[in-house]
Parts: sequence; structure tokens; C-alpha cells
Amino acid sequence: MMKHRIGLLLTVLLLLASLFFACGAYALESTCPAGLTAAAAPARGESEVAVYSDTARTERVGKLKKGVTCQVVGASGKYYRVAFDGIEGYALKSKLYLKAEAGEKTRTGNVITDIALDQYLFNSTGQAKNMAIRGTVQTDAPLDALFFILWDERLQKTEQIVVKEVKDPAANLNIRDVCKKIEFSSMTAGRKTLLIQGASDGKVVDIFSAPVYVCGKFKPLRNINDQCKFSAGMNKKNQGGRSWTPSKGKDTLTITLPDDGSAALMTIEWRFPAESFTVEFLNENKKTIGTETYATGFYADAVDIPAEARQVRLSLTGKDNNVRNLCVYDANYPDNAVQKWQPVAEKLDLMVFSPHQDDELLFMGGTIPYACQKGADVGVVYMTNCGRSRYTETLDGLWTAGLRNHPIFLGWRNQKVNNTSIALKTWKMKGVDPQQEVVRLIRQYRPEVIVGPDPEGEYGHAQHKLTAKLVADAIPLAMDESYDPESVQAYGTWEVKKVYLHLYKENRIEMDWSQPFSPDSPISPIFLAKEGYDKHRSQQKAYSMNREAETFDNKIFGLYYTAVGPDEAKNDIFEHIDLQ
Repeated sequence: MMKHRIGLLLTVLLLLASLFFACGAYALESTCPAGLTAAAAPARGESEVAVYSDTARTERVGKLKKGVTCQVVGASGKYYRVAFDGIEGYALKSKLYLKAEAGEKTRTGNVITDIALDQYLFNSTGQAKNMAIRGTVQTDAPLDALFFILWDERLQKTEQIVVKEVKDPAANLNIRDVCKKIEFSSMTAGRKTLLIQGASDGKVVDIFSAPVYVCGKFKPLRNINDQCKFSAGMNKKNQGGRSWTPSKGKDTLTITLPDDGSAALMTIEWRFPAESFTVEFLNENKKTIGTETYATGFYADAVDIPAEARQVRLSLTGKDNNVRNLCVYDANYPDNAVQKWQPVAEKLDLMVFSPHQDDELLFMGGTIPYACQKGADVGVVYMTNCGRSRYTETLDGLWTAGLRNHPIFLGWRNQKVNNTSIALKTWKMKGVDPQQEVVRLIRQYRPEVIVGPDPEGEYGHAQHKLTAKLVADAIPLAMDESYDPESVQAYGTWEVKKVYLHLYKENRIEMDWSQPFSPDSPISPIFLAKEGYDKHRSQQKAYSMNREAETFDNKIFGLYYTAVGPDEAKNDIFEHIDLQ
């Protein structure tokens, strides 16, 4: 019975021309540069490329020299139509390589289109290589070529360009008459922006733009570790990373940076959160120019490197810890791909309790991205320790889903047991009182709303059931001045406004996670949640957002407790809550 004091799938709207949508794998704004358009330069081994007046090579009108870029404004057979330095003509495709270039080259025009992709989430890189497309486009002048530009939001660069000639130029064009599928030669995982542009007699118009997501393991970022020198004891890892275990007499790691001052950022992934660590920066004369001490308690930290620094000294406190992976990047590192975690906000709008690392997305659906995009302060608490590699997957998943505040890992034992009594005993083995810990977290962070797992354990998991019980029992205890006086003295008591439990059978609401954040984009809470869950690579074979998430419907929650009255609309966990 509810304890309280007072007792659609939207169709993605047709995407209009000239819009750069909410994209970015980690935000809604695309990083795609304005005016990005197809360009070309001489291929490797070509010192210059001849440009002709027509495809019959009637007259040579210029030459494109090595290092010079031209705009591609059309295609005809074996030739690209190119423009540069006031010259316009045709050059052999085989002698050019395609690239993309930003600038004021793309011309706008009157465009009417109902183009759409058959899907925006692709289960694999192989599936995404052939993007099925449909719809029509109407322009002021006949289109003679189409450009398909794929921008990688994570790496912030153009991944591929495909140019299709329109055999019968037309101002009213069915896209499938040109190509039924956009055939990319290869694909990497992550968020992309697909741009479609059309060429008409040497002029280029924007036609369509949409975000897509390709599941799979991220491509590693390029670092400059190979340009740095590391003190003895630093081990080289795959993808150019470095690991380090401090030892007696070797408790400081020294990194000599490139002489050109290109180093801009250092990322550190810890085996366990460091009690604290100190970073000292030295200039070319080995004089200290700055010292910073950090005590974030994060599993991953990012440290900005001053431009004048030529050496970094890293030291840490605490025993039995090490650097799991360390990378140094130059100033060109992509912001979207580097996690710069912030502490949990002092006062939360939403606190999510997740039994294991992945339940917060698998069974709670779009809760986290929905709240983040509303501007809510969100805190995520994980009860169990599913293994160190799962922590990395979790951070990747949360960052992808939109969270910027480092989660709280309680680190209790992960074990399948028969009932909640045994589960509670295994959690108490760490010498803590789980109930008291949950109450302390609620008092410390003062959430307005709490979301927790199914009291029946989704698929019957005892640790899911126990998490729901601890959350439910914590609500009156957090208000009780006589319970845990120590946390009362530290934080005071707190009354949560609303508590929702997944699949709780009373006072149910249904969240429409499929509703896009913007009418001009397919990105929705469940879109981001699926992106995030894709980062849990170790769980992909065992669990699926298209199977478990539907079997144990992650849109359905029951209002277990309310201090602000019953829900009326029954479609918003923040109903009756004033988000500051």
C-alpha cells in the first residue's frame, strides 16, 4: 500500500533542412562545424592534379597542387566537379581523396524534404555500413549530385564522405532513385551526425541532418604518450596507455613532456579511488610552477597541464593502489571523449539506487538522461562491486547517457543468493550497516526524488529486492532524529518528497522515454540510455535493452511514497517537484 502523508511513442518528426540537431554522444548539441562540406585534395603520390573544363578534357583550366584543398560541387562518372581559387572544372576521382572542410562554402536554398532514415540506432558497425534511407527532396534547381558526410561526434572529425551522382538531375527528387542505402566502406562505434547535401550546377545546399548511433567498442583516443618520457616502473599498456604501481622508494612518478609545450591534459584511471594525489608542474628549468592536491575519490581524474610545463611529478597517498591507465593528450583532444567528472552535487533533485552496474539503465530506462536533460542534479548510487572492469564500463555508460557527476560506489559484495536475509548478511561482511549507510546518503544529499529497483527483484534477484527494501525503509528513518545521531549531527534529518520503485504495483506511472527532447531530432531518453548501456560491453550477450528492458518494462514505476500528494498526470517522476 502506498505510504504517504496525504494518503506516446511520438513519431520522429520529419527532419528539416539546414538543421544541425541535438547530437554529440555526451550532450545534445552537435560538435559538427558550421558550413561543413565535401572537399578534396591530391591523393598520396600526386604532386598536382589537372582540372579540365569538362569530362571530355576539352581544355585544361587549372591544376590542384599538393597541399591545396578544393570544394567538391558535383560528380560525373569518373570525375568530381571541383572549385578553388576562382577555378571550376573536373578532376579525376582516382587522383583525389575526399575530406570535409568547414567554412562559408555551403549555400542555403529553399528545400522541402521528408527524408528519414529507417533507423537511427545500429546494433553493430557492420549493420551501420548500409544505412537505409527514404523520402523526397524538392529544391529551387535540379540536383545533379548528393553528398553524404558522416561526422564522428566523439572524435570530432569527419569519418567518411560518399558522393553520389544523380543520373537524371531533378528539382523534385526521390532519394531512393539515387540510392536506397548509404554505403559506407567502414564504420567505428559511437555517435555520428549524418549530413546530406545536394549539388546543383556548382552550388551546394543543405538537405538533411540527423544523429545516429553505432554500437560497439569505442576507438581509442590518440595520445602523445610516445612523445613523453616516464620514470622507471611505468609499464606500457595497449593503445599507448601507461600503468604504474608505487613502491617503497619509488612513490613518485615523473613524466617528461614534449619540449614544444604541446601537452595539455593528463587523464588518470585508478585501480581504487586515491585517498589523495598531488601533481607538481615544472618548467624547462625544472622549477616548480604549480602544485595541486586532489582528493576527489574518483575512479577517473583529468588534470589540465599548463602550457609552460615540461615535467609532471605525480605522487599519491594510501597503500595498495596504483595507476591503472595514464594518458597525456595535446590540445587537440576531443572534449566529448574525455571524462572530466564533477563531485556529486551537495543537494540532489534525483537519487538513483542501482543494485549493480548496469541496472540503472537496463531496468530504469531513460531515468538518468531524462533528468539530466531537464537540468536536474542527479546522483547515482551503486550497491555492489561487480568487478573493476565493470566500474570503467559504468563510467563510460553514465558519461554517454549525459551524467557529469561521478557516481557513488558502495562496493558491497555481489553475489546471487536465495533471499534478502542472506543478501543482507553478505553486505554486512564489510563491517557496515547497509540500512544506516542508505539513510546517511539520503541525509547528506537531500534528494527530492528517489528511484529504486523492483521490490520483487525484476527477475527475482535478492540483491535487487534488498536494495528496494533498504530504500523504502530508509524514508521514515531519514526523518527520525533518534536514528543514527551521528549523521543527524552531520547532516540533519531529511524528508524525501517522492519515492518511485520500478514495477511497484500500486500508484503506477508510465514514463514515455521515447519522446524526443526536441521535435527536430530522434534523440530521446531511451536513445541516450541505449547508448549508455552499449558501453557495458561485458553484459551485451547476457542482457539486452531490447529484451530485458521490455520484459521488465523500464517505463513503469510505482509511487511508493509521496509528501506532495498523489500523481495526477502519471507520466513524470518530477510531477509536483520544483526543479531549481
